[in-house]
Amino acid sequence: MTGLLRKWWKQLISERPWILAAVLILTGAVLRLLFLEQLPYGLNQDEASAGYDAWALLSSGMDRNGKSWPVLFVSWGSGQNVLMSYLSMPFIAILGLRPLSLRLPNALAGCISLYAMWRFASRCRGERFGLCALFLLAINPWHIMASRWALESNLLPALLLGACCFLSQAEEKPKALLGAALCLGLAPYAYGTVFFLLPPFLIWIAVRLRKSIPVKTALLALLVFILLILPIALCQALNLLGGEEIRIGAVTIPRLFDARQNATSVFGGGGLGRIRKNIMTLLEILHNGDDRTGYNALPFWRGGILYFFGLPLAIIGIFVSVREQSRFRKEWSMLALLCCGILCAALIDGNINRLNMLWIPMIYFSAAGSVWLIRSLMIRWAVPAAVAVACLIFFGYQYAQMFAVPNRTYYSGLGEAIKAAEELSPKALYITDAVLQPYIYALFYTAPHPEQFLESAEFKAYPEFGILKVERFAGFEFRDPEKADLLILDQDDALEQGKDILGTYGIYSLCR
Repeated sequence: MTGLLRKWWKQLISERPWILAAVLILTGAVLRLLFLEQLPYGLNQDEASAGYDAWALLSSGMDRNGKSWPVLFVSWGSGQNVLMSYLSMPFIAILGLRPLSLRLPNALAGCISLYAMWRFASRCRGERFGLCALFLLAINPWHIMASRWALESNLLPALLLGACCFLSQAEEKPKALLGAALCLGLAPYAYGTVFFLLPPFLIWIAVRLRKSIPVKTALLALLVFILLILPIALCQALNLLGGEEIRIGAVTIPRLFDARQNATSVFGGGGLGRIRKNIMTLLEILHNGDDRTGYNALPFWRGGILYFFGLPLAIIGIFVSVREQSRFRKEWSMLALLCCGILCAALIDGNINRLNMLWIPMIYFSAAGSVWLIRSLMIRWAVPAAVAVACLIFFGYQYAQMFAVPNRTYYSGLGEAIKAAEELSPKALYITDAVLQPYIYALFYTAPHPEQFLESAEFKAYPEFGILKVERFAGFEFRDPEKADLLILDQDDALEQGKDILGTYGIYSLCR
């Protein structure tokens, strides 16, 4: 019986690998889509910001800062990427402004990435390796977490993986270069750190493909890339050099309150010392498996970025890839992405979000390392697969324990408290300043017209942090609780102050 099962299994892998791939993709999709609105419970301030700006543009053609179809949101003052918000608009139009409609673009991008990884890895090293790489991506803790909340920068890895997938075909099918140009041209609208990555990556592509791509196709791909990237590149240059806001038809190239590159990269000063510090930060993140932010990775012993086995396997996989490049020549783009990502990490004050261009290559090469190790030691595939599934179950349990319940990371219950307060029609509602940028939650959950917000909002600038805060706008107070007749406070603070509590929602209390 065992022999028959083994024979059937080998036949399935060799003759119909797409069946196993479909099962893995479906499993990965469930991990990324199931209970998407409830897990994580609550909403991060960057999610709320991206969501309200998307809704405002959809309903009025301007964001909350009065900008018409900007290529970069002014947001808190130092900018926020627009691509995810624009992609969320169809879902907001159908489902309304809610966490589900906002999180769907990232979740679906995560699901599409599973298919892209399978196709790319299969093309590079064969169907069995493709299934291994797909399996490790499907159960990866960082990728699951990044797919389940609406941080706009989490779209970047999907675009870079898409570019690698097209580049792996370009030598045989030159028109595939157009697909890579599309992905790379859109990438800066997903996350601005890609501007540090693109120059060396594009040079690598040009050198690699210079003899295999017809000039006409190469020029067309370059034109597509330039047309796509030009508005956001102009925006970055304008803010670095101190230019004025530009309007091109309905499109706005905004002037930010502060250029974010100054705070998050070596362009803000520090020289070689800062580069050394950035490299040490990268090594620390790789060693610890998290950066203690709690957004895109749990602590190492709860899953980390790659589970406990991921980093050593990735190191083995990178070594094997470099040593046998002639054998695995189609994966050159993934190796290029890894090398350029490391160079990029030296220029950026790193955390898991800012260095997200690195994690797809690390997952890919951990698959390469696992295949080499299993074959070298002649281990049965079922044993490491069972260990990986056990790690997934433990991670899933820890993730749900932390974020399916009321938590302060995503300000759980704040939206319900705001809605409950609105039903009482207060003259002014105070939201605790223990919430980062509390005004954005008032905007997200009550959805006033952006002109109404701008007419009544009182801003205060904090140049040392490069941000603008709102102290009050029509019906809401964020600075002085004495000016409000209803308060939303942290539950512990409300009890400590002996407030008259009207209701408790997640970690927040609605008080008189």
